[in-house]
Amino acid sequence: MPNISDPRYMYALIDWRWTMIARTFICRAVGALAMALAGSTAAESSPLAQAQAECQNIAQQQTGYNPSAASTTTQPQAGGRARGAAAGAMAGAAKDRSKANQYGNVSGEVAEEYTRNQMEDAAKMGAAAGASRQRQQRREDRRGQQQESSAANVYNQAYSSCMAAKGFPGQ
Repeated sequence: MPNISDPRYMYALIDWRWTMIARTFICRAVGALAMALAGSTAAESSPLAQAQAECQNIAQQQTGYNPSAASTTTQPQAGGRARGAAAGAMAGAAKDRSKANQYGNVSGEVAEEYTRNQMEDAAKMGAAAGASRQRQQRREDRRGQQQESSAANVYNQAYSSCMAAKGFPGQ
């Protein structure tokens, strides 16, 4: 017979007890999960769930819109002017260097000033071109969002009509 006053026996008993509590908890949790999953399949076969699935398919076929495959909205790109200005400045500097090399009798100061002027002009043109591209992209993004929004509205109307026809108004 074990000695109850022995601390090793007490620790073993406590350890065994916690093991049994943990096993009981895990078994109950698994059982509850199994019951929940079994209940969800019964709920899915309810008349409402069947009508919802049928109406989703009908609305998708009628409109060609799939709400689960709807595109995500993206943030508009910023910095078009800055990128254009940087590209323009680099192009202006490259253009000037090639021109300055053609004229060997031009002083260094004059060549530097000409380079700066060319870079400024090219940067201005690049900024304008970058801003134009950025505005065009934003217009296209807005058009796409409006088209998707109207398609979603048509889909929702078709779905609601179908559900009402099946006897589930307001679903």
